[in-house]
Amino acid sequence: MSDFYENLSFYIDENNLSVRAEQLRARLRLYPSMLIGQMALEPLFVLMMWNISPHRYLLLWLTVIYLLHSTEIVTWMNDREETRTLEECESWSRHFFNFALVTGMMLGFGTLFFFPQELLMQVFLVCAMLGLAAVATTMNAMHPPAFFAYLLGLMLPLTFRVLVEQDETHTALGSMLLLFLVVMLGSGHFLNKFILLSLRQRFENESLALQLASMNDVLEHKVKERTSQLQRKTDEVSQIRDVTIMAMASLAETRDNETGNHLKRTQNYIRALAMELRNHPHFREFLTEDNIESLYKLAPLHDIGKVGIPDAILLKEGKLTPEEFEIMKTHPLLGGNAIAMAESGLPTPNRFLHIAREIANGHHEKWNGSGYPQGLKGEAIPISARLMALADVYDALISRRIYKEPFTHEEAVAYILQNSGTHFDPEVIDAFISIQDEFRQIAEQYQD
Repeated sequence: MSDFYENLSFYIDENNLSVRAEQLRARLRLYPSMLIGQMALEPLFVLMMWNISPHRYLLLWLTVIYLLHSTEIVTWMNDREETRTLEECESWSRHFFNFALVTGMMLGFGTLFFFPQELLMQVFLVCAMLGLAAVATTMNAMHPPAFFAYLLGLMLPLTFRVLVEQDETHTALGSMLLLFLVVMLGSGHFLNKFILLSLRQRFENESLALQLASMNDVLEHKVKERTSQLQRKTDEVSQIRDVTIMAMASLAETRDNETGNHLKRTQNYIRALAMELRNHPHFREFLTEDNIESLYKLAPLHDIGKVGIPDAILLKEGKLTPEEFEIMKTHPLLGGNAIAMAESGLPTPNRFLHIAREIANGHHEKWNGSGYPQGLKGEAIPISARLMALADVYDALISRRIYKEPFTHEEAVAYILQNSGTHFDPEVIDAFISIQDEFRQIAEQYQD
């Protein structure tokens, strides 16, 4: 019963303002169609009573009720957007109640004063009023006070007028009207209750959605902040790694006759080759963007194993003896084993160090299997080592050494072409020929 009285009074406070405001806005959206429908039916009521009641009274009644509707329309046009505050909602609630009560009573007392004498016309009138009551139940259920005021103002005078006749037919008809009134009141109440529950559920869902959105924003901010921190740490580790690689490679170069620019040139040679081959069907799977970047950063470690070669051999100005050359040929394994030992200390295999080991181990392997240290042949040689082999040989050819003069670019290209299919992968040679001018530019940019 408390729900019934709460809905009947349409009590509004700060706690239920959003729900009540939405009920009022829903009724305001229906208001024009309700008024138009009402104004269209009222002339039919006058026509029905035209031959029964004095015309001037019927026209006076119609004029008064049209003036009432005009007032409603003006109020709606001026204030229909004003449902934001508690005072505005209470004002509209009063408007709805007053208009509904006066309109319902105008219709109800109209039937009371213009009630026809013929039973058939009475039945027609009752049917028309029942239709208005049924429409009111569906259209006014958003605002229970207006609904009850309209329905009672309409039905009570009509029921009273029918029962006044005091015969069996009218008693039965009056009883039917009373039953209909009770059914309509109950239907309106339950329809309003259903609408109210739906609105409350909707606002609860919206509130939960806002809370979730707020929590999501906070979580997203924390994720971004944490991601930024991790990215900074990753960048720091990457920078430390790159600096360490260059430091180790430079340390190895200080024991050799190579210069620091040799490292920069070979880095850029191998990246240029990789970029040219990245769409080749035999190379595209390996030459991803990450792997190309790894090749560029790891190229300086190709001769890291030379730190294990004695100075007497490494720095010898003349030609090495067969025995000395055999010792020199161990530097790829020394470098590869050193990197493998570092890799073994990690909990899982590391792609970056794996490529470094391939380069250090395999950059002196030859396509026909005559290279060292393992005598790998053809595609058994890792792609990283095949690219490094060409980059290293090209730079060695164009560089001055104690034991030789530098080749020209053209001479170096001719030598490499002569060794296609023997020393070098023919497909890598094709890529080299396509970008040989880029090799020349790199050599000139980082010349000793």
